[in-house]
Amino acid sequence: MSRRPVALSPSSPLVPGRLSVLVALVTLSTPLTAQQRDTVMLPDLVVTAERTPTPIARSIATTTVLRGDELRERGIYFVEDALRQVAGAMLVPTGSYGGISSLFLRGGESDYVKVLIDGVAVNQPGGVFNFGTLSTDNIDRIEVVRGPVSVLYGSDAVTGVIQIFTRRGVPGISANAATQAGTHGTWSAQGGASGAAGPVSFSAGLSRYTTDGIYAFNGGYASTVGNGAVTLRPDQRTDITLTARRDDNTLHFATDFTGAVVDSNQQSSQQATTIGLTLGRRLSERAEVRLRLDSRREVDGSQDLPDSPGDSLGFYFKSKGRTLLRSVDAQARLGLGSRVRLITGLEAVFEALAEGGAGGTEIDTTRNNLGIYSQGILDLGPRSLINLGVRLEQNEKFGSHFTIRAGAVYVLTAGLRARASAGTSFKEPTLREVFAQTAFERGNPDLDPEQSRSWEVGLEQSFRGGDATLAANYFDQRFRDLIQYNSAAPPGTPTYQNVARATSRGVELIGHLRPMRELTLSASYTYLFTRVDDAGFSSGAGDAFVEGKPLIRRPKHSVRLDARTHLAGRVTLGAGMNYVGRRDDVDFRPFPSIRTALAAYVTADADASVDLLRQRPGRPGIAATFRAENLFDKSYETVVGFAGRGRALFAGARVGY
Repeated sequence: MSRRPVALSPSSPLVPGRLSVLVALVTLSTPLTAQQRDTVMLPDLVVTAERTPTPIARSIATTTVLRGDELRERGIYFVEDALRQVAGAMLVPTGSYGGISSLFLRGGESDYVKVLIDGVAVNQPGGVFNFGTLSTDNIDRIEVVRGPVSVLYGSDAVTGVIQIFTRRGVPGISANAATQAGTHGTWSAQGGASGAAGPVSFSAGLSRYTTDGIYAFNGGYASTVGNGAVTLRPDQRTDITLTARRDDNTLHFATDFTGAVVDSNQQSSQQATTIGLTLGRRLSERAEVRLRLDSRREVDGSQDLPDSPGDSLGFYFKSKGRTLLRSVDAQARLGLGSRVRLITGLEAVFEALAEGGAGGTEIDTTRNNLGIYSQGILDLGPRSLINLGVRLEQNEKFGSHFTIRAGAVYVLTAGLRARASAGTSFKEPTLREVFAQTAFERGNPDLDPEQSRSWEVGLEQSFRGGDATLAANYFDQRFRDLIQYNSAAPPGTPTYQNVARATSRGVELIGHLRPMRELTLSASYTYLFTRVDDAGFSSGAGDAFVEGKPLIRRPKHSVRLDARTHLAGRVTLGAGMNYVGRRDDVDFRPFPSIRTALAAYVTADADASVDLLRQRPGRPGIAATFRAENLFDKSYETVVGFAGRGRALFAGARVGY
């Protein structure tokens, strides 16, 4: 796949008051990993926004591409750290490395983003996903689409889709290895190989990560990840690709739900296997069919055993859950004349959940979904493009649900592009919310999906042949039928109901500048307004949902600054800064809980890579790497009671052949 400079994007307003100083610093520092169709070297084509390869300059959706090779060069191991560069994305980790980390994209709920690995959905049924354990090893790129995409991806794609693509082999054989060690007893190692010969190409990677964590005891995390892809092209019209990934994670955590460090042997584990098989056949120049078979099996366990043989006063538990998702997607891509492209498909999804503790099985159930979708793209020439998509979902529990999406792009003048889009989306209830039958919760088989109605407009201007870009995006989202737990429900009646409503709207601005070939500068600013329109069952002043108040853990103002430079052809330097503004939260330490505010904070990261031996044909390349996180050791809280991670320093090496 060829690469070339591409310009565009939406993200980052004029900053009021004290933030203006932060924005001014953008021209002085920090790294860029492809903000929203930015002018860094991006792939010519993106896939996620339209579910078919599309030139990024012709994509209507707001799309950000993060390049895997730059993430590795910067020493970024966790995907959550990479996503901090995306305008509108708020990552909220709780505790040490490997702990639960939530993503609030454009102010939506933490289960409103569909996550895919090589096309395979990895969310649990109902959208839950922990970004704290997802690693960047063997990644080619990450595509982030903001806005409603349920028409193409079904449930959970309410505020966006994140898709991770693993590397693919190219002719010849190449290999790589890297290791890194540093603060908190952290150590990681990864290696991989890729290549192609004749009709077969492949890539494979294996990594190991361990750390003692940020707590004085019981804070360790260990992860082993293996992944790979094999593609067979028996002829010029046919391709068959098999992808696989295995994650094995163990987390020791000393904190309770308030953040207090209280336990010496509490732990959780996760083993996940993700497999995808894609078969494609080009029938003619204007017709192609594709079939996908996907499987995701995840086993989650947690336990808190007695602290000692004589411990008879503590609270102990041991539980295990198994989630299984399997899907089949049959798709046709058609060209109707020279101006119309149509993608249509049929997707069937099977979901299963089994959970239980020492006392026996709490839930063991399944659910089936069937979706029919179609999207047409009308190409009106080099200046304009229109798309329209629809989806009909047939869910075994909530029945039929209709979703729509439409958008347009128009080139106003040379380098100036306008975009507009609108759509609806939905998130199905979790399996527990529908089927649970325990002493404290009773599922509701009559739940409707949570729904949203969204629209956005954007302007993108490029200068100097794409070496400078400015972009602005405005979005407006209305969420309804949010599911809440009712602790006061009469015995024998469902504890879950569709009752709450909320609003999220804002502005994203992005600026990017390449003043010289070896230097890139960028800045993004997000203004976010959220409001609870209907608090549902929540009635206390200290609840998470309070009518008229903001949604918790979403800052009104956030800023990202990045710079990256190459010196003498051997040294690469980068720096990044995140500003996270004041945001509401709930303090659960007192009873009843109280509403509070988390203070704004600024963190800075830096990295360096030095080529010790340049890679040449027949000779390996060797580079030394350095990374500093929270460089100035800023104290802050991500959640009330959970301190942010302090300064961490890492050094390592990379070898490529």
